[in-house]
Amino acid sequence: MNIEDILPELFGEKRVYYCQRCENHGLREKRKNHKQNCLYRDCRCNDCELVERRRELNSRLSQMDGETDSNEGPSQSSDEFAQLKTVDDNSFNSKTKERRPNCQRCAQHNVINRLKGHKRICPFKECFCAKCQVVVERQKLMADQIKLRRKQKREKAMVERVQETSTPQNDSDSGSICLKCTQQALGYQQLLSLLDPLAASSAPLLTISAVLSACPHKD
Repeated sequence: MNIEDILPELFGEKRVYYCQRCENHGLREKRKNHKQNCLYRDCRCNDCELVERRRELNSRLSQMDGETDSNEGPSQSSDEFAQLKTVDDNSFNSKTKERRPNCQRCAQHNVINRLKGHKRICPFKECFCAKCQVVVERQKLMADQIKLRRKQKREKAMVERVQETSTPQNDSDSGSICLKCTQQALGYQQLLSLLDPLAASSAPLLTISAVLSACPHKD
């Protein structure tokens, strides 16, 4: 699974950005004009700290680029962004939008190299300058966020499967599963996977179904 599968809205005909803090908590709110009303803008959980840390790193890179531009004139990284934007704009009318990322380490040194097949031969792969270190840290944060989104997607799919396989006792219960018990069941499954991965992976749906079947909130 790649990033296009996790965040398809970023690669469609029109980009739609969602609040990452809300997504951490299972909500999907468009980011535009949302900041002041965000329920989790002051949240300090580990997942939201990743969002804040990534924002700080992006800001630091922007400041470094600004200092470089003032000393050396327009940098090639700005041209790179303009080229990528042009590629995106020209692709809006196409059904399949090609994603052509560049090496961010090279970009910090005003060099443009396509990322695909480039990692091992990157001339700056061992560079320890301040910019490259920020890039490395940001890449780690992005990897953690992608893992989180994949985990959320798996949990959502698991809940949907439980809903499909569960047999409600009457029509009034049809399609309604207690959210509180579902969250507790997923938390139990996650804890079990840490303590005994084999047991957790053997029958995850049975474990969750057992917890939901004993739900005390049905009546």
